[in-house]
Amino acid sequence: MARAHGWDVIVVGAGHNGLVTACYLARAGRRVLVLERRPLVGGACVTEETFPGYKVSTAAYVNSLFRKEIVHELGLRDHGFEVLARNPSSFTPLPDGRSLTLGPDPEWTRREIAKFSARDAARYPEYEAMLERVAAFIEPTLGMTPPDDGGFWDGTELERQAILRQCKAPPSVEK
Repeated sequence: MARAHGWDVIVVGAGHNGLVTACYLARAGRRVLVLERRPLVGGACVTEETFPGYKVSTAAYVNSLFRKEIVHELGLRDHGFEVLARNPSSFTPLPDGRSLTLGPDPEWTRREIAKFSARDAARYPEYEAMLERVAAFIEPTLGMTPPDDGGFWDGTELERQAILRQCKAPPSVEK
């Protein structure tokens, strides 16, 4: 493999995805350089003081989506990684003074939603059940190698459009 300045691979961005990628490449024997423009690594998976005295998890919930295999294989717990329960999981203040607070208690969440829409609150359990079905369908695919695209991206835009016109819509995720 050709090396530029002694590196086999340069990963641009030290967010959680870049760091995991760099770790796996290094474990495979590659010489890896990770570049990050910010003084803090972790990307969306950080908690930082955005206002004096106030710490905000920009999108740190995404680290709870780390596959358990990654956490285990890279020994992340040995390096201080831990997933903290989010309660509440979401707080949305609105300009008119109202707010929406969501959390792990389904009844609490339903009452919060009801402040805005009784219909949505009543249907919230259906929504949660649908998300569970979608997650159960998608989760096993996360560790799979994607299928070969059969050269789809090798053709012209017109050829791709012709292929897509022949495709049927996927079946509904509903029951």
